[in-house]
Amino acid sequence: MSEFLTPDRGVLSAAQITELEVVGTAALERVETQYGSGFPHYSGGRDGGLAYHNRHHSWSVQQGTELMAAALELGRDERAIGRVAAAAHDIVQLKPRGTMEQESAEWLERQLDGKVPTELTQVGALAILGTEPTFTGNRLTGQMATELSYPNRSAELVAKSVACADLGELHSAQGPLLGHELFKEIRKVAPGSTPDMEGLIEFQRGQLWLVENYQYPLGEGELVFGALRGAVSEQAGRVLAQLEAGTITDWQELIARDVAFMEEHA
Repeated sequence: MSEFLTPDRGVLSAAQITELEVVGTAALERVETQYGSGFPHYSGGRDGGLAYHNRHHSWSVQQGTELMAAALELGRDERAIGRVAAAAHDIVQLKPRGTMEQESAEWLERQLDGKVPTELTQVGALAILGTEPTFTGNRLTGQMATELSYPNRSAELVAKSVACADLGELHSAQGPLLGHELFKEIRKVAPGSTPDMEGLIEFQRGQLWLVENYQYPLGEGELVFGALRGAVSEQAGRVLAQLEAGTITDWQELIARDVAFMEEHA
């Protein structure tokens, strides 16, 4: 059983837990207003929204963080700060990597100022900073959660749980579809629009490498999220081969394969 290791261990009142829930809800609503609802409806958002970094993603990370907390048997305070950090981790988008995470963490710190102990606010900010991806060349190989310094083991578990959940849908039934939504976002294509196929083969090569090689920051992450790793990897490889062979020639064909995979493994 994990123990919260700050000087104010386990001190949150029911009212403070509710305050954190309110902040988390406000974060999700702000994300939807700015970036859209995301999968499966893709509605709202300024200028059509973002295809991947939208409310669905933030909500999914929040839900995944809760699953990680259960697997790790984290305490009530840890669960509460993890949930609100997950909801707010992508509240700032469309800026350089590092800047987005820093400003999202600062947003959370402002919202929690005076509402919960400073030590807990620090844990939430670190959890958001830990979601910044790290790259080798142009390939995502990890997240800053494995490189940050933590005041205690409890803070480390919360941050790494959020980081695990940040890629928690990678090996899910909807993972291939969401990966191609990310391609659309990278190409600056709105969720309801269709991109051209330029650059897709190289992107798919990167996706295949990622689903095969990504390691969750905590071993429990593989247990919680990795059940479909093999199936998702096989699907990514099949799609790559079909793209290279020219048997997938347009976006609708690609998405049809994603949907069929999702329905098969739902």
